[in-house]
Amino acid sequence: MALWPAIHDTLHHVALVDVIDIALIAYIFYRLALAVRGTRAVSLIKGIVLVLAVLWASNILPTFNWIVRGVLPTGVIALIVIFQPELRQTLERLGRGRVIRLGLVDSEDIEKIVNEVMDACEDFVARQIGALIVLEREARLVDITRTGKTIDGMVSSELIATIFAPRSPLHDGAAVIRHDRVVAAGCALPHSENPGLSATTGMRHRAALGLSERTDAVCIVVSEEAACMSLAVEGTLSPSLERIQMVERLLQLFESRRREASFFFWRK
Repeated sequence: MALWPAIHDTLHHVALVDVIDIALIAYIFYRLALAVRGTRAVSLIKGIVLVLAVLWASNILPTFNWIVRGVLPTGVIALIVIFQPELRQTLERLGRGRVIRLGLVDSEDIEKIVNEVMDACEDFVARQIGALIVLEREARLVDITRTGKTIDGMVSSELIATIFAPRSPLHDGAAVIRHDRVVAAGCALPHSENPGLSATTGMRHRAALGLSERTDAVCIVVSEEAACMSLAVEGTLSPSLERIQMVERLLQLFESRRREASFFFWRK
């Protein structure tokens, strides 16, 4: 029975600044968790937690504790070297942050945009035409769009088909979609540095993975050799997806972002 009075007494002494302080720390940890999600940095964090647990448990074993403490500094340096790409990517994601985003697309427009893109991609698959389409989310892809040609046209399957026509000068680059507009085409994307990629992974797939590792963008790849669609998001490639799978995944990704926009979130 004394529990509730103790809780009431504790809450009575909590000031507004304490609430803001705790909320800020929680938000920072939340953003860090989102930044490393889907990368090898998750394994790094698990390894660090395991090492700390072993270090704590080894207090009862003096010799083992001495060995662990002696190896730990070298191990930290080794981990930084090994996971340097992941650490850089995490910092890049955080560096692209911003607190407010305006001009969000509503649900009906999202569905229309996705269907227009899928119409074009299905046509590419049928005719074995390669394509790389980037859908911008929170992180503004200004550095990417600068590498291509400005389009600034409403999203439509006809426009996308024109961009990736076999003889088009923009065919080999990526088209970037922001909200309901194709802002640029023929854009160059950074290739993935993941050493685990198969040697058979195509250049479009590597470029899509590279951008998804560095930003929260969604990349759609149409392979002219395999005649199939793939989706790269958050450093993960989902190959050989059917239209219904792509539509469900895209709507899920953009609807979740739109709902988060009712509060506060990060953007470049």
